[in-house]
Amino acid sequence: MSSYISRWLKAPSASKRLISHLTQREGKLSSLLRRLGLQPQSGGNAAAGPRPISTTQVQKSVLIDDDELVTGIQKREIQLAKQGCTDPWGIGRVVRRGSGRENDPTVVPSAFDHRLVGCICLDDRFAKWMWIEKDEGPKRCECGHYFVLKNVPGI
Repeated sequence: MSSYISRWLKAPSASKRLISHLTQREGKLSSLLRRLGLQPQSGGNAAAGPRPISTTQVQKSVLIDDDELVTGIQKREIQLAKQGCTDPWGIGRVVRRGSGRENDPTVVPSAFDHRLVGCICLDDRFAKWMWIEKDEGPKRCECGHYFVLKNVPGI
């Protein structure tokens, strides 16, 4: 040791922290690595190598399938999709007008007691919208076509 350090060691006011800073010969990076256990500690058995890092294997959780979580209508939709039904609500299918007479009206399927129907009349670009009720007889559009509601089972 140098004479400067030996004088500080003999002095009564020398603190342990000051002494450790004066006698320390490693930089900040090696000190950090030593604290993390990636370098051997200066005291003790330095030949033993770095301290081993222990890890615990975490068990991977299995995600629950949608079939087990869903309920109600969404569950029925998923079941129908597995069976091959791509449009369980019949939204993609356009109901074409039949003859539209009062004794032979166009049948509109619905699982409910009423349905909103749009009729595109011959010389018009926009649909004429009307509500068709279950217990009501055939409903007449402005163009003269008749529509009636037919109950079908829901999904």
